[in-house]
Amino acid sequence: MIKIAQSLGELRDSIVYLTTNCNAKDYPTEFQTYDEGWDSLSKSMDHMRGKLGEDRYIQLVEMMTQAKAHYDAESQDAHQGFLGSWLMQDIEQVIKKKPPYAYPEELYRWSR
Repeated sequence: MIKIAQSLGELRDSIVYLTTNCNAKDYPTEFQTYDEGWDSLSKSMDHMRGKLGEDRYIQLVEMMTQAKAHYDAESQDAHQGFLGSWLMQDIEQVIKKKPPYAYPEELYRWSR
């Protein structure tokens, strides 16, 4: 099931839900599949674009794409899952307009 966030708080909730299920390897849940979780987050970002502002929206979409790539690569390298989780934490921070802290500095390529 695709659920689209209607507020920044719901957007952060979507990130936490997705991260929790990715980390616990709980997909599919009774509510959605792995792909639906990422589609929901993507559509929620699109829906919240005006509230996020264009620059922050672009940054968040790039961060989300990189986080998904980390989770997708986890089957070859377990460390990739940690990187995905850390980046998802930083996505939450950027949404709240707070400094990111979790993703390794040498890999971070977005504005702070």
